[in-house]
Amino acid sequence: MADTSKMLVDGTNPEGVDPSPPLVWASKDDIKDVFVYGGTVNPPVTKIRAHLAYHSIQYKCVQRKTNSQPEGCYQKIPSISVNGRQVNDSYVILKFLVPVLYGSLSDEQLAWEEHITYSVMIAMEIEAFEDGDSCGALLSMGGYPSFLAYVAFPFLPVGGPGKKMPAGIRARRATPKKVEKYGELKTCNAYLVEFKNAVGEKAFFSGDQPGAVDVSMFATFKAFGTLPYTGRALQSAGLTDWYDRVKAKMPSSFENDAFEKARA
Repeated sequence: MADTSKMLVDGTNPEGVDPSPPLVWASKDDIKDVFVYGGTVNPPVTKIRAHLAYHSIQYKCVQRKTNSQPEGCYQKIPSISVNGRQVNDSYVILKFLVPVLYGSLSDEQLAWEEHITYSVMIAMEIEAFEDGDSCGALLSMGGYPSFLAYVAFPFLPVGGPGKKMPAGIRARRATPKKVEKYGELKTCNAYLVEFKNAVGEKAFFSGDQPGAVDVSMFATFKAFGTLPYTGRALQSAGLTDWYDRVKAKMPSSFENDAFEKARA
């Protein structure tokens, strides 16, 4: 009998915990009636959308904000619903989804998937939020007037070192437990150069066609693709051509994903 004692009151899994009863995703045929909950400007949400789109899995996007659910339910994003069953936490979702879509991953691929989630994405978010040139675009992405970047800059949570949002991300990533598990946080450029060297002379990390790692890395930066910071970061690491090659392999529908409002 499945142990459901660690599940939330609605029966779904909390962060970092596998669903119980176990999922029965054995093939692409099992991934049906899919809803992705979250928002456009979110790297983990974008990663899930990208993997589904790349494998021609039909899905719908539903707007959901953090701390918007009933007490005792999962309060973060993303979540995904497959065949009426909700699964929470991007790491847990991709842990089960990626093998179904791509087959088993090598140790190197698994290491890079973890690297992207717990290091590359964190470094990118911090540096993007600290980039003054990207402040206006960040505000626009969040639904605020971009001119606030000029008239309210000292009071904004983003737009320079020491600002509230990047400082909070740095602090959470710098806890002893996370440093022990994932290492000291490096610059985004250091991670990207490491990835560029792993790609080498190949068209993609996985060879002639994008694989799971390519799609995960691409989607991480695609989420912030309109920011001046993002283009500079990819260019400085020599990854612009690689990024464009992955983008060309993505279905056009991925670019047009729209998040519907949740039904009351």
